[in-house]
Parts: sequence; structure tokens; C-alpha cells
Amino acid sequence: MNYQQLSKAAKWSTDRIKAERVSYLNYISTENMLPNRGGIEKAVSLPDSKILSKYVPGDILLSNIRPYFKKIWFANTTGGCSNDVLVVRPNGINAKFLYYVLSDINFFNYSTVTSKGTKMPRGSKTAIMKYLVPDVDSPTQTRIASILSAYDDAIENNNRRIALLEKAARELYREWFVRFRFPGYEGARFLNGLPEGWEIKRLGEYCHVTDGTHDTPKQTETGVPLVTGKHIKNGFIDFNSAYLISETDHKAISRRSGLESGDILLSNIGTVGSICVVNYNREFSVKNVIILKPKSTVKTAYLYYLMTSSAIQDILSVQTNGASQQFVGLTFMRRFKILVPGKPILDSFAEQIIPILTEKQVLHTKSQNLVCQRDLLLPRLMSGNLSVETEPVASIPLTIIPPTKLEIFNVWKQNIGVAARGDINNDTLLKMYEAMDDEDK
Repeated sequence: MNYQQLSKAAKWSTDRIKAERVSYLNYISTENMLPNRGGIEKAVSLPDSKILSKYVPGDILLSNIRPYFKKIWFANTTGGCSNDVLVVRPNGINAKFLYYVLSDINFFNYSTVTSKGTKMPRGSKTAIMKYLVPDVDSPTQTRIASILSAYDDAIENNNRRIALLEKAARELYREWFVRFRFPGYEGARFLNGLPEGWEIKRLGEYCHVTDGTHDTPKQTETGVPLVTGKHIKNGFIDFNSAYLISETDHKAISRRSGLESGDILLSNIGTVGSICVVNYNREFSVKNVIILKPKSTVKTAYLYYLMTSSAIQDILSVQTNGASQQFVGLTFMRRFKILVPGKPILDSFAEQIIPILTEKQVLHTKSQNLVCQRDLLLPRLMSGNLSVETEPVASIPLTIIPPTKLEIFNVWKQNIGVAARGDINNDTLLKMYEAMDDEDK
């Protein structure tokens, strides 16, 4: 295979954009670029600068700080970015193909080796432009990009389905436990502002509350992942960015933590309030997280959506506001007061929520498998070890499952506030939904 320097296929963008045209949705910095080629998330702050670097659809954004974090994003909109984000503009090459070239682990290794600085290394723009890019014809570029895009499209589709499921679950929680429109609410008696049989308890009374290790075990080449709060993202654990510790250290931590399926992890140092349910068929240890240990899946289902609710997240935010190091202590969480509904309502809620939590985990696992397959395929395609001349795209073992009609309908039903009502038949609602125009939906 022939190669050419990156400078022959792309250039650094020098376009600028006024800060007034940038929002939380299209501002990109190293802070909201996700590691391990995870794309981006919504920004949490905006810059003070009045002029920013501009990016447009088809540009490739690279975080230029600590390139070993492998932060890269293929722009699908126009926006602005910080000076620590490099904007690569393809020139005479398939943009998506070049994106995958720069997503290859070999590029990040090269960028790391040629970076400058030790404590916070920065990629060398001169060296990056000398990186060797496969010099293949346009049809081959298109086929390689199509093969790898199929994996990314499937991953994105799974993420959309997870988002739909999560939206339905959160709306059900709000309908029952914020608006108090739970099953049978019309005839419920209220005492001191609460439905009869409901009560206020301290979190430590509802479940056992502990935390992970306070030590910093030595990193090892092989062993067990050490998960911290920063590895909890969007309700799941990013094991790829966690470092490994020895089996001996893991066993010592396990004697303190003793993680079990159904436990809930809450980040309590640094980024406070990230939450996930432990539902992984693998061993791992935790640090800088609080562990909530409900005694049943029924309690887990309610507690997870209680702790992710906006009311609880706001309280956690206020608790840490102004601190140089954001922190929520174990004592505070044990004494924290929560609303505990009656058992029949908890059982009914869990009956609807547990399948959602299960399906979310299944979709997430599928996405992780797709990521592994894509990342194994990527260097083989870029090196020419896997020929696309004889490997049709259709033969790639990939199934894209769109959101089901029922999933979309359930989200719509939750949004119009009839999740808990029994006076409208579900079949009638479905007929109403099907008769509506897309805009009305």
C-alpha cells in the first residue's frame, strides 16, 4: 500500500467564528470531547473569548492535550472550539475515510510519541501533518468508510434506543412520584401532604450505604479494572478508560465494598452525581464512589430513578457549590432524607422499570461489542491486510435495529401525561397516536 503525508490530504482550518454564534450545543473543548473515540457531549461552560476557531460539517476535531486520551470527533454541524482543539479540514480525500484514518490507534500512538511536554503533553501540529495516510483510490476510500460507518451507525442507533427507554422511564417516575398521578391516585388519602402509607426515611434506613477504597492501588499491566466516578457516564461504566490493579488489591477492596448486581454507584468526588446500576458480568473495584446497596431489585428500580431525578441532582449540586474540590461525604448521604412510597406502588413501578433497565443494558452491551469489532477491523483496513475489493460491505456481520413502534409510542404516551391513568384504554391511545400527523406527535 502507498502512503502520503497528511499535509497532502488535509490542512489546518484557520476560519474564525464569533462567540455569540456559539452555544452549549456547538461549543467544543477538550472538556466535552470524550476519550477513546467517544465523540462529544454537551458543553457545561462557554468561553470568555469573543472569537473562536470555527468548524463546519466534515471537519475532524482533535483534542491537542494529552493525545493518548484519543479524543476525536467528526463534525456534523457548524460551531466553535477552543484553541486546544485542532480542526483538520480534508482536502481532496473522502472526509469520513480520513476521520477513520485519524481514529486508528496508530495515529494516537504517533501523536503521543511526537508530542511536546511531559506533565501535559501537546500534539505537535508539524509532526501531525507528517503522519502517513493510506494513498488509495476514491472507490476504496468510500468502501472503507462505508464499512466502518455501518458500525458507528449501529452504535448510534442503539444509543438512540437507550435514550428513548430512559426518557420513558424518567417520565413515568415524574408522573408517579412528582406529580403524584400514580395508579389509584384518584381515591388515595393524603396525610401531611403524602399519600397514606408513604413515608420519609433517611437513605441509610432504606438501604446500606458504603463507599469504595480511599487508597490509590498501583497500576498494573494486567488485572482488574479500578472504576472511579469519572468512569461513570450516561448511566454506564466506561471500563476502557479505567486502569488495572492487581488481583491482591482487588480482593482487599472487595472486602470493603463487596459489589453485587443491583448495587448503585454514585460519583461523590470531582464530578458529583453520576450514577449507574451494577449489572456487569465481570470483576472490578471502585474508588471515589458511594455505593448504595438496596436489598431487592424493586428497591433498586425506584432508588436509581430517584437519585437521577432533577430534584436530587440539584441538591447534590448545591451541596458541592463553591468547594474547590467537589465532594459529597458518606455521612451526608446516609442521613439524606428520601421519599419512600408504599410497597404496592414500588412493586408496580419496578414491574415497568426493570425491563427497561434490562433492555438498556442489553443495548449497551451490544454497542460495546460493536466498538470492539470496529476497532479490530480499523487497523486491518488501513494497513491493507483486509482487502475491500473482495470483501463486500454486506458480508460484515452487522444488524441495525431501529427503535420499535412500541418504544416510540410509549415515549409519546409518557409525554402527554397519561402514563398512570386508567380512564383511557391503551388501544384507544394507540389509535389516537397512529391517526396523528408527525408534526403533532
